[in-house]
Amino acid sequence: MNPRQRLVLERLSQQEVLTIADLAQELSVSKMTIYRDLEALQQVGLILKRHGKIFATAKLKGEDATHCQMCNRNIAAQNLFTLITQEGRKISFCCPHCGLLAYGYRQDVWQSLATDFLHGHVISAWQAYFLVEPELRICCSPSVLAFASEEEVKRFQKGFGGHIETIQAAIEFLTQSDISMKNYQSKQGGFDERTT
Repeated sequence: MNPRQRLVLERLSQQEVLTIADLAQELSVSKMTIYRDLEALQQVGLILKRHGKIFATAKLKGEDATHCQMCNRNIAAQNLFTLITQEGRKISFCCPHCGLLAYGYRQDVWQSLATDFLHGHVISAWQAYFLVEPELRICCSPSVLAFASEEEVKRFQKGFGGHIETIQAAIEFLTQSDISMKNYQSKQGGFDERTT
């Protein structure tokens, strides 16, 4: 991504609509140069162009519920993990592994929602029981599964191993080896890290 494209994405995070004419003037380049820069951003699904105007897509806003905002995998409904920011923005992740890692590094989370692995219903991540490193790998590694019931997570653990953790302990475990976070930070253009 070139500096002009980065600037466009940064500006779209601050205002809803940009015009190609204003960008060309601001960056001292031709409209054709701006069109070429925008074509690449549109191809990867970050922006929409209409009648000389540019809009951010749900993917750029982090509201794309079809691809994980951490690892870009397709999201299966049974593993969905969602963060809702204080501004009301929904950020979707393919599994608790990615969602908990992102949560561990963000300061703007208002609510976190996990999907119960057995029943598929949405639960507060703060009330969930997380099975970390079971032998069953469903998505990212190390695998993390969310359960609404302590009894059910214990039964599942007997068959598939792993260790049962609260949200705080699971985040701490995952952030110990935060290689995935470098990908998330680069995709999001960086974000405020929590100080621990």
